[in-house]
Amino acid sequence: MRRRTLLPLAVLALAAYFVFVLAPLSRRSAALDAPLEKEWQALASRLGATNTATIDFQGITNRLAQNRQTLDALREARRLTAERLKLPEEVRMRMNFPFQLVDYENERSRQVEELRQLARQRKVNLDPAVLTAFPEHTTDVRRPSLLWPALEFIRILLTSAIESQVAAVHSLSVPPGFTDGPTAPGMPAEIPIQVEVSGSMDQVARLIQSLPLRHDELEAAGLASLPTNKPALFIDRLVIRKQSPDKLDDVRASLRIVGFVLPPQEVLP
Repeated sequence: MRRRTLLPLAVLALAAYFVFVLAPLSRRSAALDAPLEKEWQALASRLGATNTATIDFQGITNRLAQNRQTLDALREARRLTAERLKLPEEVRMRMNFPFQLVDYENERSRQVEELRQLARQRKVNLDPAVLTAFPEHTTDVRRPSLLWPALEFIRILLTSAIESQVAAVHSLSVPPGFTDGPTAPGMPAEIPIQVEVSGSMDQVARLIQSLPLRHDELEAAGLASLPTNKPALFIDRLVIRKQSPDKLDDVRASLRIVGFVLPPQEVLP
């Protein structure tokens, strides 16, 4: 008799448990499934998976590892690039201070005189127009701090040409708009320099070879007499012509050289 009484009570208790506990939990679970399914579908779409039930998480892990390696390689390439473009400490200090026209004119005159004397010692003919083509500060100059690296790039270029013992440097020009700076934030400023030299093919090749090299690279290439404490300069355009049909080794070269100035956040200590 007691069992017959307990059995209906147990059934009622189970029914009540289902109605008041399991059913609400089931509804809440179903309600949570909808956003979860939506996010799962979105994840599958981003991963390019056509079947959401077969997402390859091991493949995803492998791709993430490859992406990290690629990112590390990019960071290293960025570091090496910044190192190659690094300006001498003296130039960077001058760029960080307010521009002083008197200081710039004095340095400009000093470099012109040193280059004139070096060319005389090495018996290299410098056209008079070359030494008057150094950039000047005018009202059109928007970022006068860029005059300092421009002056340094010209010094490196002409010193390298003279030490390469080309026969002559015929012309030099710097487009006036270089002080406008980069066209996009975070990009390096470009300073183009046009120069024309003549000499033997070996002399001109020596100059061309030296421009992108730095430090130990110059010594390894047998060019230790050329400026070594310098940023790399890059050749944007190069035209070489024979001077005379009778002198095959006598050439005239027109070069467009570009030096880069990193934004302050990229400058290495």
